[in-house]
Amino acid sequence: MKKLFFALVGVAMVASSAVAQNYEKNLYGVRAGLNVSNASMSGFDFNSRVGFHVAGVYQRLLMETHPLYLETGLQISQKGFKADFWADKETANPLYLEIPIMVNYKFNIKDVVTLYPSIGFYYALGVSGKSKYEYMDTEEFEGESYSEKSDLFGANGVMKRSDFGMRFSATAEWKQFVFSLGYEFGFVNVAKIAAGGNPESNEDALSSWGKLKTGNFFLSVGYNF
Repeated sequence: MKKLFFALVGVAMVASSAVAQNYEKNLYGVRAGLNVSNASMSGFDFNSRVGFHVAGVYQRLLMETHPLYLETGLQISQKGFKADFWADKETANPLYLEIPIMVNYKFNIKDVVTLYPSIGFYYALGVSGKSKYEYMDTEEFEGESYSEKSDLFGANGVMKRSDFGMRFSATAEWKQFVFSLGYEFGFVNVAKIAAGGNPESNEDALSSWGKLKTGNFFLSVGYNF
């Protein structure tokens, strides 16, 4: 019995080692795709805006015996929203430099396709973007519309540069090609002042307009090297 027990343990160890060798320790890839982003604020309805993203991705195997990976990278992502404030309208198109930190677990389906869910967090830094504000000034312009553009993240901008939130996705890998669908939502109030407001009235604007938070659906295609 002892010999049989140790023989089984030896076979299990060899099998475990063989399985471990099937998992790549380091994976590198590129991704690109479509964003459909939006924003939320209590009492206001926002419309979605279409943008894009491009990214470099790195995955690191966390366990030798299981396909559990840490995924990170660097992404350029254009987001934004459209808003109607009574007779006024605003369009924002922020461009972010984004770093996700996620974990995923891979399921191989008959050595043909690999499916895996991913969940984690992201940090985004606003690097550029414009805000276009259109409003009706009945006194000065006699009912005509007027528009002005400003930097979203400038001194008089309406948004903070930093955003932080949660991100999750579902991915399919076929050979070296990758297809992903996911969503991310921010935890941070990114409103610096009310849209179209005066920087000098910052506190009143925030207290009366509420918290502005981001959201983004994304669809990606990519390639692993």
